Amino acid sequence: MFMSGHPLDHFKFEISHYGITQLGEYNEIKDALGLQSNPGKTLRLAGLVVDAQHRVSKTGKQFGALTIEDYTGKAEFMLWSEDYARYSNYLEKGKNLFLMGNFKQRFNTNQFEFKIDRMMLLESIKPILTKQVIMDVEARFINQEMVDFIEKNVKKYPGKSGLKFNIVESKSHSRVSLYTMGTGFEMNDEMSAFLETKPELEVQVVTT
Repeated sequence: MFMSGHPLDHFKFEISHYGITQLGEYNEIKDALGLQSNPGKTLRLAGLVVDAQHRVSKTGKQFGALTIEDYTGKAEFMLWSEDYARYSNYLEKGKNLFLMGNFKQRFNTNQFEFKIDRMMLLESIKPILTKQVIMDVEARFINQEMVDFIEKNVKKYPGKSGLKFNIVESKSHSRVSLYTMGTGFEMNDEMSAFLETKPELEVQVVTT
């Protein structure tokens, strides 16, 4: 139990906009892989590390076990040989992680195992994975506060991510698109916090 709220409460923007599959759904996919049309599709997962173990096999090889939790459930992942060496520093309780991978059939068996291809701290995915931020907004909602904030934020956080506005005028059914060219910006906490306070903005994040 978390008396002051779940640690993932700080990552609602990431969970909503970066194609993350909830662990409850992940477990359903795992339990019914034979019924999936594409059992090997790439999945993006995120959660709080609630258990992490560093182990040694009977042959003296190191491996690890990692359990993460989100609002919908828990899931355990095993890290063997090179994967363990690559990600062992993430095996620590209390860390918030982002995982990418897919189910692969174990050699000479009918069993599947989730193979992690990428792992990073959840707080780092915005600047790393954001290719473009697209905002759809009706013209009547655009004001000086919005323009000033976005202008200052883009200048404060220069980067390679693009920014695109689709401005819609509902009465005349007009639509104008504005987007950055050349220099872009780096997606950041200030921008995501601002976007979460603006329900009139329909936000889409295009990721790498």
